Amino acid sequence: MTKSTLLTKSCLLAVSALLIAASTGCTNSETPASAANASGASKPALGEGGHQAAEAVKSDTKVQDLLPADMKSKGSMQLVTDPTYAPIDFTDNTGKIIGLEPDMALAVANKMGIKIDITKGDFNGILAGIQSKRYDASWAAFSITPKRTAVVDMVSFMQGGTSVMVKKGNEGSYHTVLDLCGKTVTAQTGTTQALTVLPNFEKQCTDAGKAAITPLLLPQQDSANQSIASNRAQAMLADNALTAYYSQIQPDAFAQIGSILVEPSLAGVAMAKGDGELAKAFQAAIQSLIDDGTYGKIMAAWNLTPSAVKTAQINPAVEG
Repeated sequence: MTKSTLLTKSCLLAVSALLIAASTGCTNSETPASAANASGASKPALGEGGHQAAEAVKSDTKVQDLLPADMKSKGSMQLVTDPTYAPIDFTDNTGKIIGLEPDMALAVANKMGIKIDITKGDFNGILAGIQSKRYDASWAAFSITPKRTAVVDMVSFMQGGTSVMVKKGNEGSYHTVLDLCGKTVTAQTGTTQALTVLPNFEKQCTDAGKAAITPLLLPQQDSANQSIASNRAQAMLADNALTAYYSQIQPDAFAQIGSILVEPSLAGVAMAKGDGELAKAFQAAIQSLIDDGTYGKIMAAWNLTPSAVKTAQINPAVEG
């Protein structure tokens, strides 16, 4: 749901770095199986090792000391995500929420010395739920934007970016933004792609005197994916990680357009505005994971090493 300003949630500087080692035919609700390499050896399944690395994290008293007193006393944190955004947040065949962010959330909670409960939510309503204190925080592939940090606090933990996905067989027709002019282009409602990137692409078409883009905004990322498969839309805007993931696990259905990219920006975990103690605890926990190498293991397990950052920041300054 990338999910940020001119870029999302979530993703990579180089498309080639996101080629996912997963088996053909999986959907976002399935755990990718391991694939055999040319020598016959088995490649690790996507995400393998990430959860184990998160589970092995021990509590850090310096992080615990930063937690708000009520959360420390309760010993738990209520989280929310929209698990339709593989490989960042999705579900396995049992319905369990998995992905990069659930592993990061677990690792952070272990640093804090507390438990977590992750609830499924509608992406477009998550920030309102944070503001109303229904949830303590959200890992939901949110890119960091001035509009978002005006209403919630955000702590950065990775970089995100936007790319284009089309139906397999049509990729030869798309090379630049202007090739999208006159086409129906879909994105998930509330994402950076829907709020910023798509309007920017529409303006480029009209400024060039080309036919207008017809936007198709859908509430679920799964629905946006399906609109490409069913020819309801000709192109989709989403996080680099997501478009790379689907073009790899369903190569007969989808193709990522590597030449149409939006530069990466920071993505982060969101929490209620002004709750400085919790933001500082998140920052300290993430930075500790970066410093001790756990962060790198989790990023590598999900083939997202190129999206890694060296420092965690609270409400970092980004372009709007």
